[in-house]
Amino acid sequence: MAWVADDQLQGGKYTIEKELGRGRFGITYLVKNKNSDRQVIKTLNDDLLNSLNQLKRGRLKTMFLREALKLQRCKHKYIVEVIDSFEEADRLCLVMEYVDGVSLADRRQQILSEQEALRYIQQIGEALIVVHENRLIHRDVHPGNIFLRVREGQPEAVLIDFGLALDFDHILTTSRTKETSEGFTPPELYAQHTKPTGAYSDIYSLAATLYVLLTGQTPVSALKRKVDNAPLVEPKKHNPQISDRINRAILIGMKLDPKQRSQSMQEWLDSLGLTGQNSQPSVIVPPNNNSNWERKIQFWGVVIAAIAAIGTLLSGIVGWIPVFHPSPSSNQPSQSPSPSSTKTP
Repeated sequence: MAWVADDQLQGGKYTIEKELGRGRFGITYLVKNKNSDRQVIKTLNDDLLNSLNQLKRGRLKTMFLREALKLQRCKHKYIVEVIDSFEEADRLCLVMEYVDGVSLADRRQQILSEQEALRYIQQIGEALIVVHENRLIHRDVHPGNIFLRVREGQPEAVLIDFGLALDFDHILTTSRTKETSEGFTPPELYAQHTKPTGAYSDIYSLAATLYVLLTGQTPVSALKRKVDNAPLVEPKKHNPQISDRINRAILIGMKLDPKQRSQSMQEWLDSLGLTGQNSQPSVIVPPNNNSNWERKIQFWGVVIAAIAAIGTLLSGIVGWIPVFHPSPSSNQPSQSPSPSSTKTP
């Protein structure tokens, strides 16, 4: 039931321009609001929801609500901003700012200087500290999810695409492994069985990103390293200009054993020598007791979770949640049953 260009949501508040991309967990659309400002809408992937039983479907929808609350608290100038949330045609949606710029993937043929590369890594590392303090992991840090925009005449990095950001304890964090980025995904996220995931998983991905920025080469995948014993070529062998300290920090960040990596993002940034360089305190925005939006998400998240344990009537219960505002029925886009869609990377 994917939306197409010119479909209107929330009674015309948002107009679909095009689909930006999709993965196993979600679909992203470029939209315009009534002021003609471009924004991004993210929603859960229908194919995923339809592949789950009622119990898991209810859990995933509950997690989406909790994620909406947590991402709202991840306030940082290097994190894409969550603006709004609503429900449309039984689909939960997050509205996020549209970052107009180019991704670091678009510059991968250009080897960056250590100074420039570390500036971007510092910015994204600071953003991820806030994410981790809110009990989230990004799970998909790579150059394509880091955009560069110009602010006050200076380029700065912005972390986008939180479609895979799920709570540390959520079952789908470790049981679903088709959503991986070759060369950037740590081995624990390929696992078929439950294993802990934490800040060290994003550290692996950010270290691999730094590897690419300084060498122009994508590192061998963790799966090939673990299963086929494929060697990880030291970044300094690709680029002799890389300092020993940075070379060592990248290799530590990309250790196959999570216990051998830095255990916090701040610790890994320290190993790069970035402490105190353009750093700023990472702040968790505390819950606002006067926020109806937050109270409703918390309340209904508990309600859905309880009903999910019973395993019945889960797919319909989310429609009762008042925090997501259903559009008037007369303004809902006319849609025909969706054919099975294929995942794009």
